[in-house]
Amino acid sequence: MKRDVPRVLLIWPGGVFAGGGNFGIPQILSIAAACRRAGAEVDVVDLDLERALGPVDLAKIVARGGGNYDLVGVSCYSSYDYLKVCAIAERLRELLPRAWLATGGYHASARPGELAAYDYVVPGDGEHGMVRLVHALQTGKKPLMRELPAESVADPNELDPTPWELLERYRPVARRVASQAEIYLSRGCPYDCAFCMERAKRDVSWRSLEPARAVEELHRLDQFLDLSRWTLFVADALFGMKRSWRREFLEGLARRPIRARKIWLLIRLDLLEREDLALMKRANVGPGFGLESGDPEHLKRIRKAGRLHDYLDQMMRVAEWCHDEHVPFGANVIVGHPGETEQSIRTSARYLSKLFLDDPRGTMGFLSVDPFRLYPGSPIDEERDVWERDTGMKVHRLDWWQDGDQDFLSEWVDPSGSLDFLTAHRLRHELFPPILRGIKERYAYQGPARGYFMRSIDEQLDLIKPRRQLRTLGLHHLWKGLLGGLEPAAQRRALLVDHDLAAAARAAREQSAPSSPLRDAIVKVPRERFVREEDIAYSADDRALPLGDGATISALHAYLTSFTALELAPGDDLVELGGGSGYGAAVAAEIVGPHGSVRTFEIDEALATLAGELLEPWPNARAIHGDAHALGWRGAKKVSVAFAVEAIPPAWIDALAVGGSLVAPVVGPTGQVLTRIDKSATDVHTHALERVLYVRDRSPAVVSAGAAE
Repeated sequence: MKRDVPRVLLIWPGGVFAGGGNFGIPQILSIAAACRRAGAEVDVVDLDLERALGPVDLAKIVARGGGNYDLVGVSCYSSYDYLKVCAIAERLRELLPRAWLATGGYHASARPGELAAYDYVVPGDGEHGMVRLVHALQTGKKPLMRELPAESVADPNELDPTPWELLERYRPVARRVASQAEIYLSRGCPYDCAFCMERAKRDVSWRSLEPARAVEELHRLDQFLDLSRWTLFVADALFGMKRSWRREFLEGLARRPIRARKIWLLIRLDLLEREDLALMKRANVGPGFGLESGDPEHLKRIRKAGRLHDYLDQMMRVAEWCHDEHVPFGANVIVGHPGETEQSIRTSARYLSKLFLDDPRGTMGFLSVDPFRLYPGSPIDEERDVWERDTGMKVHRLDWWQDGDQDFLSEWVDPSGSLDFLTAHRLRHELFPPILRGIKERYAYQGPARGYFMRSIDEQLDLIKPRRQLRTLGLHHLWKGLLGGLEPAAQRRALLVDHDLAAAARAAREQSAPSSPLRDAIVKVPRERFVREEDIAYSADDRALPLGDGATISALHAYLTSFTALELAPGDDLVELGGGSGYGAAVAAEIVGPHGSVRTFEIDEALATLAGELLEPWPNARAIHGDAHALGWRGAKKVSVAFAVEAIPPAWIDALAVGGSLVAPVVGPTGQVLTRIDKSATDVHTHALERVLYVRDRSPAVVSAGAAE
């Protein structure tokens, strides 16, 4: 096809881990500017920001542009985007069957052959490759090569100014989605850190805008967005590599400040001199450093080139300068990097404690602690056989981006022959939380955007909460079982001896269990043993979880509500109807104690058998395979029903002992209501308690009757 004025749609699929947080997508806008200069009409879509305007619908997005796009470019910026980028291509094929589909980004540059759903892969910088496709549409000569040549932008000054106006649709909702704005002032990084994906783009030379133009670009963004309520992130892989450029830019920015509350950027620690910090203060800039480790020997393995002989001392000096100049800074370390040992992790933690906690004045810095993640295109990926031979590292799921649970699978690496994944994970949660908590207590920066930095500190504290630890350990069990082909019984045995998981799960329940006199039983019973393997990560959440075939394990508060309504107490005998995997019975067994008893009836034979096995640690509880309507529990004084009924069956009231109580969810005209029945020798009293939501009665007789109606 030949188009004098091709129509181009550029799509940003969303941020890493399904979160955006930044406004700007400058890499997409730069490609848009190049395509427009080449004679194309261009629309830009940010799916993160589209969510703020309503449900994301690609059909409506395509229709909004007239439905006649000739070329669609979708960013596969990181490997975490891979699955959604493939899904987007599938949908675009249906909506625009004649359009050319192209993709680019770090993952596309590192693994171009994996993106077979696309007609073209544009590696490296995307501007020249996308312009090639625009010209091909104009001439009607379709390129024969699917993978276009990697062509870098040799001089960013040749590019047109960033066309922020293409994001006008999102400006009114930007603050609802994004916490900071984002811009690029340079490209490339000549350093060769082992974990970094920058090499995948195939041009690692440092190329920047001229300092005066860089300052002007900041002002153009400020004019478009009004940055007075924003922090601004300069997202360059390496800010200000050349001293003369850095000084001229910072001096220019200090003379012509923008309205941003604070400017945040990433710079090499060993480039900085004290004068840089003084200029950063004047320009309202805070630096971030990829420290990576506090162990000097491990820094060599990571390939932190430069002044390694005094690299860690330099960090101490910079922290001192930041205090003197009242400049906030951030540092990042990686725990579990290939080659890591327990000793290197402990050495790193001691260094970081000294860096952040020893100054009696407090600290001007905050710390982010990341697990190692294996990125395609990184030196470790390209030289994996050498790293495996020299360090003993083991990658458990190499092509992790092709699966769900990408956040876990990308991290599932044994760092060395002497340090496995679980030990590294345990050390991270043992050694670094005291440092992170200490930073929050001692954070001394009081300048503009202090709240921004405090939120960053809180985000790090959130990442070390027991619930996060439980998720990682739960997914480790799940994936080890999936890849190892373990039978369910073997999986359960492995779960029983995982003391780290048990401790994390209990700590997570302590944080999430609702307040109640019966709360101790909820905290004590290991709910992670009663859920499906794929739900261990969520076992401490106060929500219902599926058990299969319509059965669920109820939310934590549901058991507390029912047992409180029954006034369940030590020495009681309880009957539970609809026991599932036995969790409710275990909680009840803790409450009634050794002088009480619990019988739980479950209609599903497999679930009843499983419940019997799981309840072995509670000799006062037993699981029975049977239908609640068969009345095998006749004469019970306290009965808890764990499924909803249309009405309390008269046969249940008849089976209940005199002086007894039964609690059940009953379906009413406005929903389910937890209802208590009290039976005396002469009367039956009904009490409506509160709105609830349970699964419905699964008895064959009830289901058949409903179907007949």
